[in-house]
Amino acid sequence: MGAAAGARLPANRGRRARFFALEKVVLPVAIHPLKMLVRSWRPRGAEHPDVAAALAAPRLLVATWHGMFLHLLAYAPLVQSRGRRLVVLVSPSLDGRLLAAALAHFGIEHVFGSSNARGVSGAREFIARIGSGDVGIIAADGPRGPCCVAKPGLLEIAALADAQVFLASTAARRGITLPAWDRSHLPPPFAALELAARPFVPAAEASLDLQLAAMQSQLLALTRSMASPVLPPAHRG
Repeated sequence: MGAAAGARLPANRGRRARFFALEKVVLPVAIHPLKMLVRSWRPRGAEHPDVAAALAAPRLLVATWHGMFLHLLAYAPLVQSRGRRLVVLVSPSLDGRLLAAALAHFGIEHVFGSSNARGVSGAREFIARIGSGDVGIIAADGPRGPCCVAKPGLLEIAALADAQVFLASTAARRGITLPAWDRSHLPPPFAALELAARPFVPAAEASLDLQLAAMQSQLLALTRSMASPVLPPAHRG
């Protein structure tokens, strides 16, 4: 067992070194072209009544898929222009820390969940931020997937924060799907983006399992209706 642990150390050290280089060297260089790319996109859907209703909610939790975070960068000014802050719950893993560093360049704040606590015990700060009026964003499929498979923690957080949940889906006709578990999609310059948001209201007295199944079904249906490239083939139906 000691030999196995020792064999893992160099790999872990090498992975940390790669992420350190990505965060401290690659990201500062790449962020400016990325900002220019995001600014060139043409976001649509912000005028929909459901989007306006979401932004009017005093305590708001936006549930989306992890692979849509790139698209949502184009919609961050929609929230920020109303004097509200965006805060994303991210994993304290190396991937999560890199994501948090990238989001910060777009004025999007983050809260690290706990990697060693079950349920929502590591999300107390996130819940408090939602309660104070910040707009919370969380990946329904979590930090590790599977892609487009919702996890129950989101609903537990929403209940504790007494927040209105809105399901958000994005799509772009053109672009490339990155080779990652979440199928993140990167549109080309000047691409048109689409946003759809719908309120999610759990059935009264429904169990957590039934609420989760309803949220999964509704968010998948919304994503399918837009033919979003983030959706894996197995879920296209």
